[in-house]
Formats: sequence, structure tokens, C-alpha cells
Amino acid sequence: MESMQFETIDKKGNKIICEVIATYHDDSNKDFIVYTDKTFDKNKQLKVYYSLYEKVGNAINLIDITDSNDKKIGLELVKELLSKN
Repeated sequence: MESMQFETIDKKGNKIICEVIATYHDDSNKDFIVYTDKTFDKNKQLKVYYSLYEKVGNAINLIDITDSNDKKIGLELVKELLSKN
């Protein structure tokens, strides 16, 4: 399976290539994405992030999650994916 990647900008303004781990479309018509920037934390664990997203052409636009229910859905998705590995 070919990996899906997208480019984003970090808080310092640097371009970062991220790899998509999974996407999820929920019943409320929202799209979630779980991804990594292929970096590791101090415990040598792969850093994994989640966000809402929208796809515009070939680009992926990340959308900040502000709703607590959306945060819960995203976190549960990450937990489910990690428990499978």
C-alpha cells in the first residue's frame, strides 16, 4: 500500500511532510485525520496527531478542533488505531 503524504506548516513557519495513518468520516459529516510527522518523543515513541480536515483538490487542509466532542472522537480514533499495533 502506498503511503499518503501531505505538507503542512508548523508553529515556527517551517514546512513539514506528514504521513497519513488513517482517516475517518463520522455521522455528523466531519472528516478526521490521524497523521505523523515521523518524529519521536523523548521516550522514542512516534508522535501521532489528529485533526479535522478538508480535502481541496490534492491538498489537505487541517482544521483546529475546538469542540470537546470532536476532541473525544479524535482521541478515541487514535487509541483504537494504536491498540491494533
